[in-house]
Amino acid sequence: MTLPTLGQMLLGTEGLALLRRAFSADEAGRAARVAEIRDLVGRLDEPELAAPLAAPEYDLTDGYGLWSETYDQPLRLFPVEEPTVRRLLEDLPKGQVLDAACGTGRHAAWLAARGHEVLGVDASAAMLAKARAKLPDCRFEQGELGRLPLPDQSVDAVVCALALVHVPDLRPVFAEFARVVRPGGQVVVSDVHPFLIRLGWQAQFRTATGGAGFMRLNAHLPSDYAAAALAAGLQVAGYYEPQLTLESAVTVAREKLPDANEAAWVGLPGVIVWHLTRPGPA
Repeated sequence: MTLPTLGQMLLGTEGLALLRRAFSADEAGRAARVAEIRDLVGRLDEPELAAPLAAPEYDLTDGYGLWSETYDQPLRLFPVEEPTVRRLLEDLPKGQVLDAACGTGRHAAWLAARGHEVLGVDASAAMLAKARAKLPDCRFEQGELGRLPLPDQSVDAVVCALALVHVPDLRPVFAEFARVVRPGGQVVVSDVHPFLIRLGWQAQFRTATGGAGFMRLNAHLPSDYAAAALAAGLQVAGYYEPQLTLESAVTVAREKLPDANEAAWVGLPGVIVWHLTRPGPA
C-alpha cells in the first residue's frame, strides 16, 4: 500500500477547514484557505510535499511493542478522554475493577490510588511489563478482549479505554464485559470517535529512537456500540462526545498550516464515551 504524501494530507486539511467554514461569516478565513490551497497545488511536486509519509504500518503486536516505550508520554487524546471517564468513575464504590486493554496502566493507576482492587488485562506483553513495573501491587494478565481470563460475575466494574477501534467486531467484546461484571455493575468504554477515523486518523505513534509508525483503526459507528451493548444485556446510562481542543488537534498540518489545522479539527468530536450498566436483580 502506498502511503499518502505530505502534500495530499495538507490539502485534505485545507479542504476540511474550507468545508467547515462554508456557511459561516468567516469570509476572510475561507479566502485564506483558498489561497493556501492554490499555493499547495502549485508545489505538490516539491520533494518535501511529494514524499510519502515516513510512518510504516504495523500490526497490533509489533506496533504496541514499539509504542510501549513512549506510551506514557502525553498523547493527543488522553486530555480529551480522561475528564469524562474519570468523572463517571469517581463515585464508584471501592471494589474490584477490570481495566480491559489496560496498556501501561494509565487508568489502573488512578483507580488503584482511589482504593480499588484493579485487574489489568492486555494483549501486549510489552505494555503489561510497563504496567507491572509501575503498579507492583496490582494484578495484570495477558489476554484478549474477546476472551477475558476472568470468571463470570467477578468484578464490580469494567473500564476499557481507547481500544475497541482495534477489534473488527464489537459484539464478542461487549458480551465478555457483560459476562464478567456483576449484576448492578458498571461498564465505562471510551474510544476514538469514528468521525476522526473516517477522516483519516489512525493510531500514530513515536518510537523510542525517534521514528514513527501507525496501526490501522476500525471506524465503528455509535450505533454499532449501542447494538453490541444492548445485545449483551447491558443498559445505556450515558453517552458523551468530548471535542478536540487546540492542544489535541495534533496532525501533520499543525506546524505547517496552523490556521487551517485549527479550522479543520478543533471542535470535532474526538472521543466517544459510553456509560453502561448491567441490570441487577428485579
